[in-house]
Amino acid sequence: MRDLLNIKLFSQSFETTLNTDQQLHNARLIAEMYSKLENGISVLSDLKARKSYLYYGAFAENLGLSKQENEINSIWEDQLLQKIHTEDLHKKYRLEFQFFQLLNTIITEERMDYEVITKLRIRNNAGKYVLVKHRLLYIASSEDGSIWLALCLYNMIYSHPEFSIPQGAITNKRTGKIIEQDDERFMDLLSTREKEILRLIKHGKRSKEIADQLALSINTVNRHRQNIFQKLNVSNALEACRIAETMGLLASVNDRLNQFG
Repeated sequence: MRDLLNIKLFSQSFETTLNTDQQLHNARLIAEMYSKLENGISVLSDLKARKSYLYYGAFAENLGLSKQENEINSIWEDQLLQKIHTEDLHKKYRLEFQFFQLLNTIITEERMDYEVITKLRIRNNAGKYVLVKHRLLYIASSEDGSIWLALCLYNMIYSHPEFSIPQGAITNKRTGKIIEQDDERFMDLLSTREKEILRLIKHGKRSKEIADQLALSINTVNRHRQNIFQKLNVSNALEACRIAETMGLLASVNDRLNQFG
């Protein structure tokens, strides 16, 4: 899943004529402020330069994290990620992949309205799992629409019985809607016919065979194929099938219920 994320994130063109130095400077100030105000961990990732800027608040000590260089040559904060429970790490990557796909379907100005919230089990300095809230926001895009700067925030979850966060969800901060749980936006990304055609493509059917089986013209099938590629932001059928499976678009209702528990 992380490999898929790398492919999609790094394949962006990142063309821009904006004042990127000033934007990056401002974003670093924001990340540092969050770490100080919330005693948490902030990771600002520059997807174009493939670098991250780490800001550790007091909470980092509870997780047994040693101070790193402020700048690392990766968009992945591996010293922290390797402490996350394997199941939760997969869930985190899957939601982040869906988040990236979602943001590519909306206008640039609306992207900052959305964030990912994930409840994670992370090993502390005593080797025991503690619950941590993780948030991901994309806070800057290149002029061509490429998603450029990402901000990850890690904070301790309060133990008060009335305080809870979702296991994992994509939310709209403007409307308060939980996209992953309450909205069918992802499941409805492809039409019923497009899902039907993609399932047949997955089983090795060619356009002519699909057209015959569904009683459609080959032009109609090819038009659906192009719509699928555009909606999934891919260039070929193999990648479309892999991404659709990752997003759960080809799963049955029962499969989805089992997947989300």
